[in-house]
Amino acid sequence: MRMTTNRWLMGAATGAAALLAASAALAEDTIKIGALLIDAGPLAGLKESQTKAINLAIEQINAAGGAAGKKLEPVFITYAGTPDTAVDGATRAVQKDGALFLTGMDTSAVSPALSAKLGSLNALMVEVFAQADPLTGKGCNPNYFRANVNDSMLMNAVGDFLKDKPIKSWDIIAVDYSSGRDAAQKFQALVKSQGATVGKLLFAPSGTADFGAKISELGANPSEGLYVTIFGSDAINLAKQQAQFGLFAKYKMVIGNSFVIPQVLPAMGDAALDVYQTLGFVPGEPGAQADAFVKAYKERYNGEQPAYTSADQYAAIQLMAAAINKANSTDVAAVRAAMSGLTADTVLGPAEVRAADHQTARPIVMNQIVKGPDGRAAYEIKKVFTGSEVMAPVDPACKM
Repeated sequence: MRMTTNRWLMGAATGAAALLAASAALAEDTIKIGALLIDAGPLAGLKESQTKAINLAIEQINAAGGAAGKKLEPVFITYAGTPDTAVDGATRAVQKDGALFLTGMDTSAVSPALSAKLGSLNALMVEVFAQADPLTGKGCNPNYFRANVNDSMLMNAVGDFLKDKPIKSWDIIAVDYSSGRDAAQKFQALVKSQGATVGKLLFAPSGTADFGAKISELGANPSEGLYVTIFGSDAINLAKQQAQFGLFAKYKMVIGNSFVIPQVLPAMGDAALDVYQTLGFVPGEPGAQADAFVKAYKERYNGEQPAYTSADQYAAIQLMAAAINKANSTDVAAVRAAMSGLTADTVLGPAEVRAADHQTARPIVMNQIVKGPDGRAAYEIKKVFTGSEVMAPVDPACKM
């Protein structure tokens, strides 16, 4: 009886060891990508489009052979959009699930905390959301890379667009946290450098439901132009409420910064007509990869058009795969070295990850909201700026 039991225990142990070995082998054949997705607050509505972009990118890259002979695998982590919940989610993705890369919905309010944590996690991050300049400036980090545009790139595009426009005075309304204040400050500096003045400068807390007081203040003796940095569901509230009072019609030009994005445009409808909006990508942007991406996204998701954030997210995963292939390794140091200075063709167009600060040079599009052929509000491309046209010089405060 004792021999039988021992044999059974030895067999069970052998089976367990074989199962663990098989699991380890399977894990070694996949490269985990931790995707942080906000599920609370004004940005929660963008989670679905980010998830779709991640899944599509990974499916297509895996179908083409993966990266360095391994399959990519997403690890989706939802969090409340705060720095502490972001760090907790990132830690879980890396230490529990074995993620090599982090990406997803990481705002300028949470990305500094994530960037600071990367070294101890021994993980790499490819940003697709946060635009604040310091992330690739004085707060730069060897393990942090940014695929999306930063505030200076957006301002350079806006500045080029405005240089021959006869708008000599501006009002500004922005969300009252770091990204909104930073964008407002940069826009002030931009228009003043072009000889214009700034009149009203208003800030609204994130989560504002009623913009009535702000609309009244702006509508009383408005300047010639209005610059808007309001996001997500707050942006929908502002657009719809201002339409009741004809606020935007009182200005010769309204320019949005992450204001009229594709995820909120259908809800805004005609309330967003004539607004100008810089975006990193819009369907119809020239390029074979851009066309193929839009076609694949629409086929995969029942005719839905991809948002610019979806294109940024897809391109970020393309850059990850390209760096892994270049390194032919999943060693963090090797992939980091391969990503630094990487050049690749992406759905956004030609992209180059600048070695000095890890900011990616890629195109930006200036659009105006018009009525499309179907009578619905749509983007009309006014100008496509190349990465080299809008890239700001490296901030000397960045010390890798």
